[in-house]
Amino acid sequence: MAPKKPTQILEDVLENLSERNFKKFCSGLVGRDKRVKKNQVEKKDFLEVAEVMIDKYADEALKVAEELLRDMDCEQAANDLGKYRNIIWIHFRFSCFLSLHVCQVYSVTENNYRNRVALLITNIKFSDEKLSRHGAEKDEENMEKLLQSLGYEVVKYQNLTGKRIDEALKDFAKHPKLKQTDSVFVVIMSHGKLGKILGVDCKEGNPDEFAVDKIYKYLNSNGCQALINKPKVVILLHCSSGQETCSHVHDFLMSVRLPADNKAYRETANGSILIQNIVKVFTPESYQKHIIDLFTKVQDFVSKCGDDKQKQMPVIDRMTLNKKFYLYPGLLDN
Repeated sequence: MAPKKPTQILEDVLENLSERNFKKFCSGLVGRDKRVKKNQVEKKDFLEVAEVMIDKYADEALKVAEELLRDMDCEQAANDLGKYRNIIWIHFRFSCFLSLHVCQVYSVTENNYRNRVALLITNIKFSDEKLSRHGAEKDEENMEKLLQSLGYEVVKYQNLTGKRIDEALKDFAKHPKLKQTDSVFVVIMSHGKLGKILGVDCKEGNPDEFAVDKIYKYLNSNGCQALINKPKVVILLHCSSGQETCSHVHDFLMSVRLPADNKAYRETANGSILIQNIVKVFTPESYQKHIIDLFTKVQDFVSKCGDDKQKQMPVIDRMTLNKKFYLYPGLLDN
């Protein structure tokens, strides 16, 4: 679906300004630089002013209009323009990649985008109350909103045993949308140890666990042919050590986790530092950066949080992508 043309966008935004704000906008336009003369906008309607701006500023017209609106404290109108500018940029990059870099970038069509699907598992309440992860509700909320904003239908589970995590992964590997999607996210948040994610019934004498390697077993080319040559992004919010090993794994973006000597610091009101920073980086920047660059920036942000005793560095491993993966948020917007 093609986005609106810049002239149409300007017309829509200017038409919705009050008479007073429209006059202030025209005055600010004249005072901005010498490109627009007073007689070109004085007593002109929004259609004529939009045409003048396109003529004088060309590709910069929307940016100029957004800056003028922010100077006038018309934040909603400015935000609307900013959104449209992002959409135009997304479509521009999308068309460029399809035509020039098809061998270097994982491809996505509008049909692929409509069929995106993600798995989100969050363990919050444990049988042993001392293990309950207070504040994890916020992590679940933040990740669900982020994934939805990136076009993914979210299959969500909460408070699963190790066996139920295993069943959820198996069911997800059979999801009907996997044949059409361009990619998947798998996000699991719980307690963990080397190569294991803990289920909610874990306690002394009852090792309720799920082996991390099974994620790759169920979603690799042998376990799920529908995902062959498609990026599979795995985010694990748990503490573990060492790098899990698994052969014959292709097109997995990465596993993001915290080393064993780090606690996954979590604020009751805002959630974990890692998830907060994933949302902080992905929300404004995923329309123009590929995912490896996004996670590298997340690493940098997280490493700077807390005092010296609480420093954390998320581990990115098992990166087997052979192309760049762009998320194209807003691809179907207009």
